[in-house]
Amino acid sequence: MKSETPRYDLNVIVSLVLKYGVLTSAVLLVAGLSLFLAERPAGLPASISQLISTNYGRPTLDLGQIFSGAVHGQPIFVIQLGLVVLLATPIARVLASVLIFAVERDKIYVAITLVVLAILLLSLFVVGPAESSAG
Repeated sequence: MKSETPRYDLNVIVSLVLKYGVLTSAVLLVAGLSLFLAERPAGLPASISQLISTNYGRPTLDLGQIFSGAVHGQPIFVIQLGLVVLLATPIARVLASVLIFAVERDKIYVAITLVVLAILLLSLFVVGPAESSAG
């Protein structure tokens, strides 16, 4: 008797990853916004245009700082953590697909999904805004 590899319903697993990722993100965003509205933090730009002009093209993602600030209840960092979770959700979905295809020993789909995962990670962490030569 030949043992079969277990079959997983990809749609159910992917939907759970997406559902819990978005739910976690929403909870963090609402909590951060509530904290922000309760007490406006000092040092914030006065307008959106001021924020964009001072921060455009500057790397602002420091996960250690975000986690530390969120743990200490700083509203901006709680909101940023919610956004990071939201951005990470589709990546977690692709990673879940890789794991499911690997368990099912479907080498072609593992390879294809790993390429998709690599493109996602490359575009997120390596490719950034172009440096402006005008100044």
